[in-house]
This record gives sequence, C-alpha cells and structure tokens, in this order.
Amino acid sequence: MRVSDAPSLLGPDDPGIGHNKAPVSEIFMEVHKDLITEVEALAARANAAKDSLSDGKVANDNERDTWVSIGLASKKIAKQVCDRRDGVTGPIRDELNDWNRLFGVNANPHPESLHARCLRIKNAAESLAGAYADEQRRKAAAEAAAKAEAARQEAQRKLEEAAASESEIVADLALQEAEKAEHRAKHLEAQALGAGAGPVRTEAGTISERKSWDFRIVDVSKVDLNGPLRAHIGIDVIEKAIRAHVRANRDTVPLTGVEIFQGTKAQLR
Repeated sequence: MRVSDAPSLLGPDDPGIGHNKAPVSEIFMEVHKDLITEVEALAARANAAKDSLSDGKVANDNERDTWVSIGLASKKIAKQVCDRRDGVTGPIRDELNDWNRLFGVNANPHPESLHARCLRIKNAAESLAGAYADEQRRKAAAEAAAKAEAARQEAQRKLEEAAASESEIVADLALQEAEKAEHRAKHLEAQALGAGAGPVRTEAGTISERKSWDFRIVDVSKVDLNGPLRAHIGIDVIEKAIRAHVRANRDTVPLTGVEIFQGTKAQLR
C-alpha cells in the first residue's frame, strides 16, 4: 500500500483545534506495545542477571549460559524491531524517494527532476545572457577607451598648436581647448574603466554579476593535506580514510600516528 493511500494513525478526519486525540508518539507506543513489552522484559532479565554476578564477572558455566541465552534473545528481538521499523518506514522512504525523483532536492537533485531541469535551464539562460552582456560591456569599454585616446590626442595637438603659435590670443585659446580635451579624456577613461561594472537592466530583467572563488585540482598527488587544508579536514573524514586503509591493508602498511591492531569480540549464534 502506498503511504498516500494508507489511513492516518490520527484517524481519517482532521480532528481540528481543541481535539483530545493522543499525540502521535503515544499512538506509536500503543500500536507497538508488544515489542515494547518484550524489550522491557528482556531488560529486566538482563539487569537481574547482572545483579547476581560476583564482581561483575561471569564465574561459572551456568552464568555463562544465562548470558548466552540473553544475548541470543536480544539479537532475535532486535531483528523483530528492525523488521517492524522497515515495515513502517519502508513505504515512506520509497514514496519520499519517488517525490525527490520528481521534484528534486536542493543539494543534489535527480538529473531528471523538475528542480534539476529548471536549474539547467536557469544556468543556460545565465550563461547565454551573461556572455552577451559581457560582450556588450567589452564593446562599451573599448568604445570609451577609443574616445578617450582620441580626446587625449586632440589635447596634445592643441598643446603643440599653442606652443607653435606666435599670437598670445591664439595660444591661450589653444591651451583652453587642450585643457577641455584633457578633462574629456579623463572622463572617458573613467567611463571605460566602469563600463564592465554594475548590473545591466533590460525590459525583461536585470543581469548582474556575482563573483565567487572556485578551484580545480591540477595534480592531486601534489595536494598537501598537512598544510593549510589540515584545519578544514574533520576527524570523521580522517577516521573514515584510516578505516578504509585498515580494511584494505590490515597491519601490512603502517600509518604514522596510528596504532593498527586486531580486535576480538565474542559473537553469539
């Protein structure tokens, strides 16, 4: 039965505000009272057996057999608990996977989910529109730079004209025009520098830039894990790597700072 078709533990109808129905946690305990009773009985049996030990240790075969029996019983009940849990959560998990496959999740959506498809379309739109906006900015900057260069050349010509003129009036006018041309050149240079900054507003929307730092691994063998990266590697990641190393190599390949040993643990069957 699908979860969406299954009756609610709270009842078929919404009880509404002010209802006196029990909380879901209490309903769960009532529904699965049989397992709770078994676990409580097992715990009482284990506590009684522990209290009867001398110095907390098994002293004879009878006490050993008692704990073997308790261990096997706990293993059996633990399997019943897991089976009951899987019977309840399995359909929920399957349906949740189906929902995530359709809608997608934020972190790593299924490639064919609605979320992932929208993200691909969004990324394509940003890439295409962004490339066009970048080209427009480049052209605007180049055009402003060309105008600035022309204005600076004009200022230089006016300075040369003023220097070559024998008339003070003509020279003064040429200097004034040279000063204006120089001022215009500086303005156009500033315009050229600012042409690539700021959002581009269009009738359909606004194109803005978001800068972020990223990386690519060029040679993984040269990445120094004991350098600045060490502060960002959690102990759980280190333990996972060590555990994988020990499973693969046992104690044949030692690790500095790590003691590799073979542990033993009793197993009841």
